[in-house]
Parts: sequence; structure tokens; C-alpha cells
Amino acid sequence: MFCAVYRLRAQGHKLEREVVQRHPSHGDLVFRERLHDPRPGRSVMMAMLLAADGESYVIPVLDRARVTQIRGKGVLITGTEVQPRGRSMKNIQADRYRQTWWCVPQPVAARRASGTEHVGRDEQP
Repeated sequence: MFCAVYRLRAQGHKLEREVVQRHPSHGDLVFRERLHDPRPGRSVMMAMLLAADGESYVIPVLDRARVTQIRGKGVLITGTEVQPRGRSMKNIQADRYRQTWWCVPQPVAARRASGTEHVGRDEQP
């Protein structure tokens, strides 16, 4: 779903309302399972905002994402922001910060006007 996403934190610290409102990110919001657990509510979820190419991230991924509120025109998602900073021989090093996203779905007309609409694998141009 194409959304405007407002990041409410920077490196784990809450941002002022004016700062948040000035810098929305736009892209396709994807909320999916990262680790499956058959018990209800136990799976580990992740949220990502994808660019028009459908592969690159617009903003860092949210790990252990949870939808905490659906209200008015948007959805509030909390989790841990993962910011990769390098690779070593055995693992990817990353900084992790608490993060909250306010996600507001955008109409198809706004997507076309901004030039960010993309064609999926199964769709024709």
C-alpha cells in the first residue's frame, strides 16, 4: 500500500511535531513475517517502506514491528530501526534504535502525480 510515513524518532529519541511533519517519506509499505511461530501472536514481524523499484528501502527497516494503533487516517507502527553500518567476516554490524512510524495511506492519484508509481511483476505497463 502506498503511504506517507512519518518517523517519530531519531536515534531512539522523540522528535518535535514540527520536525516530524516536515519530513515524510513516501513508498510502498510492506508489513510481513520475518520469523514464523505457529502460536498466535508469536511471529516476529518486520515493516519496510520500499521505493518505486520495489527492492530498495526508502528508510531503514523496522524489526519486531507491531501495529499499536489504527486511528483516523493512519496506522501507528512501533519497532526497532536497524541501521547497517558495516560488515565483518561473520555478520552484518548494525545500530538498533527504538522507532515509531505514523503511516498515512495515499490515494492512487497522489502516487501518479508524484511519479512514484511502479509496475509490479504481474502487471503490465
